[in-house]
Amino acid sequence: MSQTDSLSAVDFEVSATAGDARTGTLSIGETEIRTPNLFPVLNFYGGGTKNSVYGGGIHRTVKEFMISADRVGAGDYSEFFDGVLTSVSSLTDYNVTRERYEDYIAAPIKERDVFSPFSGTLFIDSGGFKFLNNDGIDGSNFQVNIDQKTAYEIQRRMGADIIVNLDRPIAPDDSHEQRIEKARKTGENIEEFLRLSSDFDGARFLTLHGYNYSMMDAFLTEITKYCSAETLCSSFDGIALGSLVPKKDDRSALIDAVIDCRRVLSDWGFDDLPLHVLGISSRAIPLLTALGVDSFDSSTYLQTAINGGYFVSLMETVNVSEADFEQCNCPVCSSDLLRGWMEDKENAPYQKDRLGAVAMHNLIVQKREMAKIRDCISRSETEPLIQYIESTVAQDKPTREFAHRVVNHSLGGYSL
Repeated sequence: MSQTDSLSAVDFEVSATAGDARTGTLSIGETEIRTPNLFPVLNFYGGGTKNSVYGGGIHRTVKEFMISADRVGAGDYSEFFDGVLTSVSSLTDYNVTRERYEDYIAAPIKERDVFSPFSGTLFIDSGGFKFLNNDGIDGSNFQVNIDQKTAYEIQRRMGADIIVNLDRPIAPDDSHEQRIEKARKTGENIEEFLRLSSDFDGARFLTLHGYNYSMMDAFLTEITKYCSAETLCSSFDGIALGSLVPKKDDRSALIDAVIDCRRVLSDWGFDDLPLHVLGISSRAIPLLTALGVDSFDSSTYLQTAINGGYFVSLMETVNVSEADFEQCNCPVCSSDLLRGWMEDKENAPYQKDRLGAVAMHNLIVQKREMAKIRDCISRSETEPLIQYIESTVAQDKPTREFAHRVVNHSLGGYSL
C-alpha cells in the first residue's frame, strides 16, 4: 500500500500472489482498477467537435463503444474501459487550430457531457517518447513548446487520474554517455514535476528506463542527483518502465528487462509500488504478468484492426474477412448490427466503423484474458497460472521456450 501527500488517497493493495505474479486493486480517489490489467490507448481528441465525439476516425468509433452510443447499438461496454491511457502527444496527431486545441484542454475529460459515461481510471502519459524528436505540439496556425511545466499543465487540465513525469526515453543504439545525458534531463524534469504536482489529487508514476539492471541502476543513480531516493520513495505511487517498444518483438529482451527491473525496484525500496510497462501488450502479457508486472498499455487492439486483423484469441489473429463470428460470444460479434459491419455487407456507414467494431472485439478478447489471468493468480497458487501459460503462450512454438523460462524463474517450475 502507498499513499502520497496528494489531496486524495492513492492505495495499491495486493490481494493474492502466485509466485512473482500478484493481483490487487489500485485505488485513486473515487476510481478503482483491478490488477494486473491493460489500459487501451485511445485518442480522446481527434480534430473534431463534441457533435462527432471529438473525431479521430477509428478512435471515434471506439469512443462511441466506450460511452454506449446509440449509433453502435447502445450496449454496455464500460467493463472494458475500466482504465484508458491517452497522451499529451496525442494532441499532435491532428492538425488542429489554436481555438480547437484550447477547447480540448479547457475541461477535464470525464467532466464533459459526451464522456460522462466513462468513469474508468484515466492514465495520461507525458508524451516523452514522441517529444524526444519534436519538442512541441504543431497545429495548423500555432505551436506549443513542451517542457515539464506545460506537459503537467495539460495532464492536469485534461483530468488525469495517473500522470508520469516528462521523460527522455533511451534507444537501443544509444551510447552510455547518451543514456546518462537523457537520465540527467529526466532528473531535472522529475525535480520540477514533484514541485509542480505537490497538490495533484491523483497518482504520480516515476518513469524508469533501461534494458538491464546496470542501466536501470545507473538511471536511478543519476536522477537522485536531483531528487533524493527517500523523496522518490515517498512521493511516487507507481513505476512506469519505458523504452521497451523497440524491443517488443524480442521476448528474451523483455523478460530480461522485467526481471532486472523487479530486482532494481527491490534494491531501491520501490517493490511495493505498482509496476506499469509502457507500450507492451498482447502476446507478452501472460509472461510479463507472471514476472510481476501490474499493468500495461497498448494500441495493439486498434492497430491490428486497422490492418484487418481479428483476434481469434490472445495468440491468434486472422483477417477479418476470414473470421467466423459465430465462434465468438462477445457483445460485438453477438450484435446483428455490428456483425454486419464487420462482414462488410455494405451497411457499415464508414470504413472506420467496420474496423472500429473489429477493434472493440479485439479489446474485449484482451480484457477477458486479463480477467482469466487475475482469476488464476487469485487462487494463491502457481499451478492455475502455469496451466494458463501452457494453454496459451506455450502453444505458440516461437514463444514456447520463453514460457518455460518464465515458469521456471517466477512460478517455481513444473510439478512432477
